[in-house]
Amino acid sequence: MENRFHELLTACRGRGVSDILLREDDVLHYRLRDEILPGTGCVGRELMQWLFASISPGERVREGNGSLDSDLAYEYKGRYRINRYTSEGKLCATIRIIKDQIPTLAELGVNPGLPDHLASRRGLSLVVGKTGSGKSTTMAAVLSELLRVRPWHLITLEDPVEYRLDPGKGLVTQRESGRDFLTFQEGIRSALRQSPDFMMIGEIRDTASMRAVLEAAEAGIGVIATLHSLGAGTTLARILQMFPGSERDFVRFQLGETINFIQSQILRKNENGMELDYELLLGTQAVRNTISEGHFNQLENLIFLGQRQGMRGFQTPNDRNQGAKLNR
Repeated sequence: MENRFHELLTACRGRGVSDILLREDDVLHYRLRDEILPGTGCVGRELMQWLFASISPGERVREGNGSLDSDLAYEYKGRYRINRYTSEGKLCATIRIIKDQIPTLAELGVNPGLPDHLASRRGLSLVVGKTGSGKSTTMAAVLSELLRVRPWHLITLEDPVEYRLDPGKGLVTQRESGRDFLTFQEGIRSALRQSPDFMMIGEIRDTASMRAVLEAAEAGIGVIATLHSLGAGTTLARILQMFPGSERDFVRFQLGETINFIQSQILRKNENGMELDYELLLGTQAVRNTISEGHFNQLENLIFLGQRQGMRGFQTPNDRNQGAKLNR
């Protein structure tokens, strides 16, 4: 079974597939250029049973209790992120193929000044977008460049660890949920005692983690994290909604004081494959004041006025309209 699984991984990686979708007694499917396509052959129960038993449950402790699915990293001539779950009693798995090399900022088409923004102001930086929009890749590219030029200590908290980051001139401590820490809140607060210059959070999932992230950013640690949202205004509004009404004024003030940048990104198809389109809000004084005052609907205009400073709105009409609707 292992050889068969490895052959499948190798074939899909060679074709440029981004995700492999397996369901017991069903046709294999895969995602290529953001389209779900059927493969050939049926996924047998034997393969899925092997995949579910390939890592002992004792090796990882899931955040929370009673979870029926699991996330894990896998290595075979490259790295993979595997989510195992069930559907109507059938064993299923979705496998994300992680690129062999971390792309450069130039290859991604991302603002090359983002590492400098991280280094100079620290605070809270967010890379947001839907699942599969390349958030992890963008963060890895930014952090790789950051580590290349200065001897920083970076601590990552991930579920699971995806890209292996080169420490460059510094030190990288990559920690995995369920193996190295139990909850993101615990991992963030522990990291504060581990002499970090920067922290990377794979995903902010709940109020406790968001509160710990803001405390870390206020303490002078550079924090870069992801959220599932679209648009700077929508992202900030979603963060506020995590907190009870009595805390929101204070949280809004914290965000205004600590925000470094928010990059909201979308992957869209073109004739050459997939292309990154993004909106970038930088934490200028005007932006920080606007956030502190809660005028999130004015951020789109500040992005337009801040183009000379490196800010940018979505480039395609559909993306601009979608972001504008969400920011209202």
